[in-house]
Amino acid sequence: MTNLFSGAHDFSFKDLHVINAAPPAGDPLNGPIPDLVSQIAPGALHDSAERCDAPKCHPETRVAVQDEICSWIVHDDSDPAQKTVKIQWVTGPAGTGKSAIMGSVADTCKRDGVLVVTFFFSASASPDRRRKTAFIPTLAYQLVQHLSALKDPVSQAIQNDPLLFKKNLHVQMEALILTPLRQVTVESKVPGVILVDGVDECEVEEYVGSHASPRAGESIERTKDEDQLEILEVLREAALDPAFPFRIVIASRPERVFREFFNNESHKSSLAPPLILDEKYNPSADIALFLQAKFSEIRRRYNLSPSWPSQEILAILLDKASGQFIYPATVIRYITTSRHGSPQTLLDQVLKVKPSSGTNPFSHLDAFYTHILQSAPNPVLAVKWLWSIKGDFPEFAYNLFIFLGHAPPAFFVNLLLQTDDGDAEYVLGDLHSLIDIPPSNDLETPYRPYHKSLFDFLASEDRCGPIYIGDMQCFEFIWGRFSAICTHKGLPASRLLDQQKFLHFFFTLAVPSIPQFTPQLNLAPSSVDWWASGATGTGAAQHANFGGILFCVTASKPIGKSQAGCGSFVIDLTSTLTLTTCFDARRMHIAVNLDPH
Repeated sequence: MTNLFSGAHDFSFKDLHVINAAPPAGDPLNGPIPDLVSQIAPGALHDSAERCDAPKCHPETRVAVQDEICSWIVHDDSDPAQKTVKIQWVTGPAGTGKSAIMGSVADTCKRDGVLVVTFFFSASASPDRRRKTAFIPTLAYQLVQHLSALKDPVSQAIQNDPLLFKKNLHVQMEALILTPLRQVTVESKVPGVILVDGVDECEVEEYVGSHASPRAGESIERTKDEDQLEILEVLREAALDPAFPFRIVIASRPERVFREFFNNESHKSSLAPPLILDEKYNPSADIALFLQAKFSEIRRRYNLSPSWPSQEILAILLDKASGQFIYPATVIRYITTSRHGSPQTLLDQVLKVKPSSGTNPFSHLDAFYTHILQSAPNPVLAVKWLWSIKGDFPEFAYNLFIFLGHAPPAFFVNLLLQTDDGDAEYVLGDLHSLIDIPPSNDLETPYRPYHKSLFDFLASEDRCGPIYIGDMQCFEFIWGRFSAICTHKGLPASRLLDQQKFLHFFFTLAVPSIPQFTPQLNLAPSSVDWWASGATGTGAAQHANFGGILFCVTASKPIGKSQAGCGSFVIDLTSTLTLTTCFDARRMHIAVNLDPH
């Protein structure tokens, strides 16, 4: 702060009034609370802008299951033994409508005056919804919004521990939620609920430099199961605390970590019976209502006969759905977005799709996914684009956009992947029923797959058949595009502003490490130097990646020979070594050769 009296002398004060302009602790616009706001996942809230198109239950559908969940949330059980039963698990296979049900329950709770706090995980959404980092801060933020008395104790917790957001979930839960709740009075008769959806889609948190194992040279990598289990355990820890008055509903697929947790005999005292989305709730009747409503909309839009489609056809679609809402939802999107015919023609194509033999419970959905992808002009290229758009390759624990920190705008992904203008429309134009494709002039919005089941399908060679694309084929495709851009030193033809924005995105990409491909690229030394210069910016310390090699360039200057391609860069391999060594940029980047010259 500038001293207003700097250099002044020979003066006196009279009737001095000192006003302290510092924000009070817990001020919602200043002080520690914004520190909390900066740590949350805004898109995980049930009414967030990111979830504006998220599925909700169609009117008059899934009524029984919604009523059962809502009744459990607000029910004040008179049996003292039931007071500790605060967690309910909603489970079912992919496509049974779990997220739609949880979204509709959240809306119902809010409408009925029930305090509702939500976190919607999603594998196809922004990174802070795919990992656990923002989970506790997001819950704490919503509780502070509902219960203003929590502001001061939450603010104090943040002030007391500047590293609180780097601690594990148990520490964060205690500091940000449980301790503040013990310090205030919460009306126990006011119902409240924490809704946590899609925990099975929570990916493993990635840390720079995994913790070392006892044996030198090895590392122990944390798994997503461990992160998911940590979420379950911290929620149970909260439920068991007498100061925590809320009920908790967790929705997920019935994966192993969830089955073991909810079937654990030592946990039974705090768990309600699981709510399994099976035939008990008559999903076929709800799917029939959904199809009737959607076909009615299509008839009005295209002025079709009231008798279309026939009851026989509706019965066939119901049978194909097998109780999975994802199938009819995809059928309707296909009919309303495809460019290959009238609604009647497209529905006829759907009915002609035949599943492969076998006991696969998703056989009809798989057959339909295959049909849609094969309708693209180049199905194999389309699958490569889809994987590149996702950017995540679990088999190799690799993410193309890890350094970007969020899903990139579709506009930049198109510039990265296309060889000619208009390629995105050519490759993806027939896939609008599978993925939300922003307009070509939208510079901000990312691609968003409609359902995780699409990538479950694409990841299985048995289910994909002839359109299966392995990670190595995707890596070769990405390397090809990377090589072409390096060769041209940018985009061959584009507006200057687009070029500048794209290159900022391009230099943050984590290019996959494929030693057998890199020697074949034959990049000119000048192309390598162009990449190195761009990745290192002005020579200031900056993290970069090339071919899976993580490093930090702390300076850049020619050493020795000055001709193109022979400049050297000072590379600090902080992820594996503590020394700084000179490397020839050309040798390191093209041959992936880390031997100092």
